[in-house]
Amino acid sequence: MHYSYPVLIPISIILFVLCTIFFLNKRELFAEEISRTAMQNPILLYYFARVPYSITTESGDVTGLVASPAAQAFRRAGIPFQWKKMPFKRQVETINHNKKMACGVGWFKTPEREAFALFTREIYQDRPTITLSKAGNSKLEGHQTLASLLSDKNIKLLTKIGFSYGTYRDGMVEQYAPSKVSVPSNNVQMLQMILAGRADYFFVSEEEAENLITS
Repeated sequence: MHYSYPVLIPISIILFVLCTIFFLNKRELFAEEISRTAMQNPILLYYFARVPYSITTESGDVTGLVASPAAQAFRRAGIPFQWKKMPFKRQVETINHNKKMACGVGWFKTPEREAFALFTREIYQDRPTITLSKAGNSKLEGHQTLASLLSDKNIKLLTKIGFSYGTYRDGMVEQYAPSKVSVPSNNVQMLQMILAGRADYFFVSEEEAENLITS
């Protein structure tokens, strides 16, 4: 297993999205009103297991590079919240449906999502996104740019259903329309698919790649 670094890939920004049934249509957020309502009904904080960004501890708490600062922000603001584990695609559908006081942690900010969701300022900045592939896969040799990689129809990209890899990479995938397989799996399962030869590579942050390889 090895890292692959296509050039011209900008640093990713992970954002914390907040929307409520009360304020989504007005596109405004009032901290006092949110806090007052949350006293009776804590805000649901959606997450999915994604090491090292959000990890469920033995005590049931959720910590990680993104989860910890998100929880800290709520506590400092005095707004009660409750963690709720939910697959990412369902998070998007639930927040878009706009019937619950809920937030999603660790979303990329895209034009499509801005059409129905409100985003806070970024709470964590990723290290560069890379591609992860099986060592010895000769099909990836010679590709020095993301455009070259995506335009090669003999190479199969593995993606997660409903997941955004950032505006830049999403746009490149749409432009070059590579051969790909989309699955609802987590990174560990996707890595197993790569090792089994069901796909050739997938996008992942350096933090996630290091954890996958060393765990």
